[in-house]
Amino acid sequence: MPLTDTQIRSLRASEKRFRCSDGGGLFIEVLPSGKKVFRLAYRVAGNQRTKMIGDYPRTSLADARLKASAFKLDLNSNDPDIVEHATRPRKTTKVRKRETTTWEQVANGYLLMRQQSNPAPRTLAKLNRQIGVTIDALGTNLVYEITPEDVLDVVNPIAATGRVETAHEIRTRFSQVFRYAAARGLVTHDPAAFTIDAMVQRRRGEFAGITNPKEVGELMVAIGTYRETNPIVGTALLLSAYLFPRNTELRGMRWEEIDWDGARWDIPGKRMKMNRDHIVPLPAQAIELLRQLQQYDFGSQLVLPSPRDPMRMVSEMTFNAALRRMGYNSDRHVHHGFRTSASTNLNEMGWNYDWIERQLAHVPANKVRSSYNKAHYLDGRTKMMQAYADWLDVRCADACNENLAKSES
Repeated sequence: MPLTDTQIRSLRASEKRFRCSDGGGLFIEVLPSGKKVFRLAYRVAGNQRTKMIGDYPRTSLADARLKASAFKLDLNSNDPDIVEHATRPRKTTKVRKRETTTWEQVANGYLLMRQQSNPAPRTLAKLNRQIGVTIDALGTNLVYEITPEDVLDVVNPIAATGRVETAHEIRTRFSQVFRYAAARGLVTHDPAAFTIDAMVQRRRGEFAGITNPKEVGELMVAIGTYRETNPIVGTALLLSAYLFPRNTELRGMRWEEIDWDGARWDIPGKRMKMNRDHIVPLPAQAIELLRQLQQYDFGSQLVLPSPRDPMRMVSEMTFNAALRRMGYNSDRHVHHGFRTSASTNLNEMGWNYDWIERQLAHVPANKVRSSYNKAHYLDGRTKMMQAYADWLDVRCADACNENLAKSES
């Protein structure tokens, strides 16, 4: 298991020096004097060697991993001069490295370093995918010659297709790799940092969500299909469509919050964004879905607990990851997008604007106009929620019939 700073700080000296491994050859050695030193075990031409990385805490755990990764990248180089002199100080070699190292080499070194930190598989997959975009575009370029304009030439065409958030995420990957390169002495600054003001700005507070009724129906069909192989997450996504809560509200749903007789979900203020109690009227479709979830014995007070620990909420990435597997990426529809879908279509259907806003748990713009009451407009909201659930079912049926007609033609 990789080390943590807490573990390192708790290490106490003994009569004999001892080592604790961080993985990948990196370890920390504790001397009888109490001094703690990072070292790296490696092999050159079949011979075992050890390199001192730095004293702790002057050299942090993160820095030690970074330096170890960079050193091993040198050893893996095809340049025999680098291998031969890797352990010796060399001013001229540093200059030569700067003039021969490509973006692909540095980006791969950064990925190797991140892998040693054992990130979640989804995080690592996203890193590989996004850094892969930078390598495809600039892989053969010398890292010290890459300019802010080069970075913009990669990210701005992505933003031009409407994938603004993705473009900014890739710009962030550029910055991360440049900072890694700076730690290795390959560059003196981060060119990507200069590009932010030359990019289309992120749409803060806006989330991708499908609003076209036909496409909403297709999404409902896709969720139904996904539910056949993953009934728990599929059911959660259907609840998201019918009730359109925020991600954390749904993940934290507890059985004690469900009023079966009153057909409502009472969310305490401590779990709400604005710290106010909130009522979600439950249409018949949502009641049926919750009854189905009751059949699973999770042994938890949570309706949707983590499969690894029933006392904890399911991961915040679960729903978006499922949508991506269904073919809906972050630029088309995200979990928060169910709120966009509902708001747009409820307004198009002619429902009372105040009912919609209160159901979305939005605070009125004019707070003097009405003190906040969790049950405000409850009768109207109850009718609206059932009508919207029925509308979703009709859209789903229309999409199913259209798919059937296409398959028969």
